[in-house]
Amino acid sequence: VAHVVLPCNALEHAAPVKAFVGRYPEASVWISPGQYGPFGECGLDAASAKKMPYRVDGVLPVGKPSAADALPPWSDEFETRTLYVNLPENAGPVSEAAFYHRPTRTLVATDAVIFVPDAPPPIFGTYFDERTVSAPDFWAKSVLQAVFLPLRRAAEAGATPEDLWPGYATIRGRLLRAPILRAFADARAPDSVRAWVREVGEIGPFDRILTAHFASPIRASPAEFAAVFKYLDGPTADPPIACRDWELLDGLNTLIDTNKLGAPVVYDFKAGCLQS
Repeated sequence: VAHVVLPCNALEHAAPVKAFVGRYPEASVWISPGQYGPFGECGLDAASAKKMPYRVDGVLPVGKPSAADALPPWSDEFETRTLYVNLPENAGPVSEAAFYHRPTRTLVATDAVIFVPDAPPPIFGTYFDERTVSAPDFWAKSVLQAVFLPLRRAAEAGATPEDLWPGYATIRGRLLRAPILRAFADARAPDSVRAWVREVGEIGPFDRILTAHFASPIRASPAEFAAVFKYLDGPTADPPIACRDWELLDGLNTLIDTNKLGAPVVYDFKAGCLQS
């Protein structure tokens, strides 16, 4: 391993990096800006990374890199576009870098988009026994809990998980933004996310996306990537998530706003949802 990259500041992705860097001490180490919390802190450049618990060679530049920016040693193969949002009311910044690998025309992202497959990936078999994984509604319930949609059962028992768990039926088999990010991140900084999506869509003619969660790789073009975020341009019922399935995230946002636990919601992330 020649290079280690921490592409976002979500805690679940930051947690294992110290051990990984320790395992590969000769590797270059680049991280996204605005790390904070129990796994270290940094600002916008390497000089600000002294509070990280491991050596950091560089911090990925915000947005589209300029000629004056320090770049990682692999920048001859990868284009980088980095989202960075720092709202004073939040506990810390939000950042995510997207990478375009020129030789393979691949977009590499962490949490930007997801694609929910029809069945659990094989790795689930390393965490659960076969009986649990093969249960008819195991995957549908796992997906709904992972993206913070409610476990709403249909009024009548259906023949398939899609019938029984209508929220699952609306998001499986399609490229989409995870509802939790749409409700928490995008609703508080829509302009920044919109600008980043535009930059990523113009990064290069990618034809597939590698992501950290659910199915990967995903066959998708820049236009298809951009279409995932069309809710940032106005009301939409795509994906066709029912309004009542947004109630859990809506309630958490209300809790945050009421108790001043974070920046206020400034954009109606669920406009156009389906009344049911």
